Amino acid sequence: MTGAIIGLSVAAPVAIPLALASHFALDALPHEGNLGLSHKGNTALLSVDIALCFVLVVIIFAIRPQYWWLAILCAFLATSPDFMWMSVHKNHAKGKTPKPISERHVVVRLHHKVQWFQQPVGLIVEVAWAIITGLCLYFLLRS
Repeated sequence: MTGAIIGLSVAAPVAIPLALASHFALDALPHEGNLGLSHKGNTALLSVDIALCFVLVVIIFAIRPQYWWLAILCAFLATSPDFMWMSVHKNHAKGKTPKPISERHVVVRLHHKVQWFQQPVGLIVEVAWAIITGLCLYFLLRS
């Protein structure tokens, strides 16, 4: 939602890197990280997240506010850094041990360092952020 807000609020050249950077800025906030779910539970949660992202894209596309295409692009860019974890989860599901963070790509190491607080209590911050961004999006799409 944050990326979509950026795409609806900031001019095109600046919005694109800002949306990408917003991912790391939000990862620096306390968030839930791991709720202690099983692999199947994490997969289900990820599936719900992906479905909600598609719903957001469909809503923006259907309403077509000014710069709707930029909102969709920025929403995608803001979530895209998390795609790098897909192989880790896939290997974990197969019982493979992932490489240590220090041996991975520089962006993976940055991502790991930025996420300094991942505890279940961080869910409070995530819910508050979802409410705030949801309201912002509602008012941006209404106008």
